[in-house]
Amino acid sequence: MDIIMGKERRRWSEDDKRRIVLETFEAGVTCHEVARRHELSNGMLFTWRKRLRAELGFPEAAPPAVRFAPFAMIADAAPAAREPAPTIEVDLGGGARVVITGAATADLVIVVLKALARK
Repeated sequence: MDIIMGKERRRWSEDDKRRIVLETFEAGVTCHEVARRHELSNGMLFTWRKRLRAELGFPEAAPPAVRFAPFAMIADAAPAAREPAPTIEVDLGGGARVVITGAATADLVIVVLKALARK
């Protein structure tokens, strides 16, 4: 018969917990790095962080704003007349033609035409 003994359970003092949690609030440090360095589980470290956050002077982070994107839009019965979008048409010869519709910067038009001219 084999008897397998596990590691003895570690006990962390309150000062140790505070010191470790303070490390997680340093700039550029991740909780995962701190947990790995001290051989802690991420869950334990986050539990300590949650409990000690206010005591250490780090207020609770505001929950992210929840916004919903519309999945359908109801169009007006009679859509307003819109001005046609600006259009640039370039005949490249041989039946090839480029049509650029909408607001395009001059740089974009030049890059597109140069790329097509190489082909």
